[in-house]
Amino acid sequence: MNPHQVASENYPKVVHDAPHGVGHIVPLKILVGVFVALTLLTIITVGASYVNFGEFNLIIALAIAVIKASLVVLFFMHLRWDKPFNAIVFVGCLIFVGLFISLALLDTGQYHGSVVTKEALKDPNDTSKTRVLLGSEPETPAAPAAPAAPGK
Repeated sequence: MNPHQVASENYPKVVHDAPHGVGHIVPLKILVGVFVALTLLTIITVGASYVNFGEFNLIIALAIAVIKASLVVLFFMHLRWDKPFNAIVFVGCLIFVGLFISLALLDTGQYHGSVVTKEALKDPNDTSKTRVLLGSEPETPAAPAAPAAPGK
């Protein structure tokens, strides 16, 4: 008897008819192509970090990250050749992550005027720029103290 087989009156011997073969083997050409695409997207990400796109900086960075993550999931984790249900779960997860990020970004307008910017730190004598840290109250100049009455 094989030492890995368990047979008793409570656990009868189980015979597996299904073959336990190797999973999907991805051709080297596809793997190298995905590697090149990921490398190019990484270079694009670094290049995009040096360009100011204004309000679109975050959107561009997240779009590149989603494309890179999709390539990894599709080809390196074999989702492209897996059951369609797993693809539906993956797309559903992407939708919920996008929803959570967009809900978090809705609140950023509330703090727009209260963030210390680089411009505000360059000229400490300029009082026209906001220098309030998040979560603190704006500083108001203190009123000059009244002169003390003589004789007291």
